[in-house]
Amino acid sequence: MNPIGYAWLIRHFGLFECPLVVESQLSTRLRTSQRADGSVQHEYPPQYEPEQSVTGHLEFALKHDGVNLCALRDVFLACGPAPIEGAIHARPTSRYTRLMGFFYEMTTGQSLDPSLEIGGNYVPALSENDYLASPTPTRNQRWRVLDNLLGDGRYCPTIRRTESLAEALAMPLQDELEGLVNDFPPELFQRASDYLYIKETRSTYGIEREAMPPADRTQRFVALLRSAGEGALQTLLSEAELVKRQNLIVDPRYAMPSFRPDQNYVGEQWPDYSQRIHYACPPPQFVGSLMAGLADSAERCMGLPAIARAAAVAFGFVFIHPFEDGNGRLHRFLIHDVLHRDGLVGRGIMLPVSATMLRRMVDYDASLEHYSRPLMEGWVSYDLGQEGKMTITNPDQIEGYYRFPDLTTQVEYLADTVALSIREDFAEELRFLRGFDAARQSIREIIDMPDRRLDLLLRLLHQNEGRLARAKREQFAEVLDEELEKIEKIFSESFGVAP
Repeated sequence: MNPIGYAWLIRHFGLFECPLVVESQLSTRLRTSQRADGSVQHEYPPQYEPEQSVTGHLEFALKHDGVNLCALRDVFLACGPAPIEGAIHARPTSRYTRLMGFFYEMTTGQSLDPSLEIGGNYVPALSENDYLASPTPTRNQRWRVLDNLLGDGRYCPTIRRTESLAEALAMPLQDELEGLVNDFPPELFQRASDYLYIKETRSTYGIEREAMPPADRTQRFVALLRSAGEGALQTLLSEAELVKRQNLIVDPRYAMPSFRPDQNYVGEQWPDYSQRIHYACPPPQFVGSLMAGLADSAERCMGLPAIARAAAVAFGFVFIHPFEDGNGRLHRFLIHDVLHRDGLVGRGIMLPVSATMLRRMVDYDASLEHYSRPLMEGWVSYDLGQEGKMTITNPDQIEGYYRFPDLTTQVEYLADTVALSIREDFAEELRFLRGFDAARQSIREIIDMPDRRLDLLLRLLHQNEGRLARAKREQFAEVLDEELEKIEKIFSESFGVAP
């Protein structure tokens, strides 16, 4: 079988093999198969064979393989403007030659011959049947293309309309969350939210295997979470505003005055002090334009489902990794910010998303590695100095990977995580507080304990599935055996624990 479309172009120019979600080959029949990693293999009979030229395979790719901005950029830089201009000159009204011209200028930042005469009706850059597209497209008059991309040449993610994504985005999560809130009295709900702000702070540090910070820094992170959804998102994503927030949540010794000027990476140290590199972050010379592009992309995504926009912004941020420290915490804050901003989560509600992530770390790590692994498995080249300082030696060859990420997997992951957070973690916290209040009130009718001792007793009962452990019995010597038996029964009934 012979490759066609993007696969042919990559082989023809000897390019690094950026991940192809759709890969096509010539065969004897028309067949589609799904691979284990979620990518698709298309086989086409001979009558589908494209013209054996760069533009012939580009047209086939745009028609059948979809829009892979990273691959398009690499192909355009390899072939130069001549074949693209020639194809446009030969067919100036063709949908696909005009798309070639549009994507050439968008991905490379280089202009094609301005004297080219273009005609035809406007065509969308992205098919809305196959991709989430910007709800606020603009008209590109030069190429007569409706620009509905989720970004521009500085930074532009793509999100494919997979079956699992369609199912995830169709979940009535806002209705489910509102139903939970309405099932509990306001005062109990307020107490739950107050507690969940602290739990979310503890969980977001736990994800990074860090101990809880000092009380003052904990309160600053809680205050940051409470500010979610305030102000304009584009302003929040500016360098000045992100620097303020990074300075609030990290040890003052690691507060930064700007986006990072150095190369950083995500890794771990082996016992022999060598480094295992999980992810090489974008070189520092790309960070400013990537972050400016991310801010504009957030605006283009306005009107998409809240979860899709939250994932596009938050995962885009963490993959750019603009600071030396605090990126993960700000990434998770941005999830909350957009979910509040776009109305999925109401004001005053703290959804324990980080707690859900921490409980299911394998899935969270997989969502990050789905993006980082292709880069690290033979595509990026780097040197590590003796002090662990990284230098990327092929920045131009991998630039497109950072600027044009496919974030479909990350959107799917966040949708599942938010659903679990609402249905399990958030619901469990509310039910626990309701049981706690009921048990507290009933136990006081048996013995009028001081608040601290009653809270301690309830905590010990909870730790031992409704029974006071023998080793702890002497701490409550004043409680009679028959009273303790009644208390344990009350606890079981309040929390639904089997006696």
